[in-house]
Amino acid sequence: MTYSLALLLVGLTALSAQGVRLESSWSADTVLIGQPVVLRLTAQVSDDAVPHFPGLTLTNPDISLDSTRYGPYSVAYSFTFWKVGRMVLPGLPVQIERNDGAITTLSTDSMSVMVVSSLTGDEADIREIKEMVPLQLVDARAFWRRLAILVLLLGLVLFIWLRRRREGFIERTWERRSPDVEARAALALLRDKVYQPYAAPERYEELSRVLREYLEFRFLFKALEMTTSEIKGQLPRILDDPASAVLIGLLLERCDLAKFAKQRQDHNTWRNDLDMIDRIIEKTRSDFEIQAPD
Repeated sequence: MTYSLALLLVGLTALSAQGVRLESSWSADTVLIGQPVVLRLTAQVSDDAVPHFPGLTLTNPDISLDSTRYGPYSVAYSFTFWKVGRMVLPGLPVQIERNDGAITTLSTDSMSVMVVSSLTGDEADIREIKEMVPLQLVDARAFWRRLAILVLLLGLVLFIWLRRRREGFIERTWERRSPDVEARAALALLRDKVYQPYAAPERYEELSRVLREYLEFRFLFKALEMTTSEIKGQLPRILDDPASAVLIGLLLERCDLAKFAKQRQDHNTWRNDLDMIDRIIEKTRSDFEIQAPD
């Protein structure tokens, strides 16, 4: 025998309190068990009033609240019922707040909807349509613990990567040839390039870098990161030959004039500057070579 229950209470409630009208209605007269149905509350209020609809918390295991959608003057609750028969919801309180701060609380009448099943009495085996599944709450502390562990692991990976990169840089530094050999090889490349006075800024920038790299790796101070004035102040403390210190200062200043002031130098000056750096390297180079560690 099929359940054909047609009785419906559409719950159309009209409450009037100081010009306020509250209406409620179901989206369907009769619903199948497990089928969503929507209950809509609408408040008709004056322009100086705002309705506040309640948030629902259900304790009845036969009813599920699927969603709540709020509008300016209405709210729609989507329910799913898991028991056959007439399901009754108690009256819902709705607060009406006016601009002057006055708050009026209205309540709907109890609302009911008929829930039916499509199964017949002749079915040999009728099982639970939906088994209640307990909700698993997420522990916020567990989330933060996992996040902290992830950050620590990322930090460890970054530390290892930076350390290996630094070790690789040190190994490559040991593999370099002696500073004077490197500098003279760079000078040879500059000699092979065609020099034109209009290209003086670029050429003298390369020449300045060759001289600075030689000073940095030969005397172990950060010449590449220092200004010409800082290098000139450092040279008397590291060079025993004052004449070489003066020549280095003059060469760096001429390079700065070419780079920043766009001062052009002729071919003879360019060749003389290359020869002067070569003589400085010869006078200041180390008499012994540092062996790379095993």
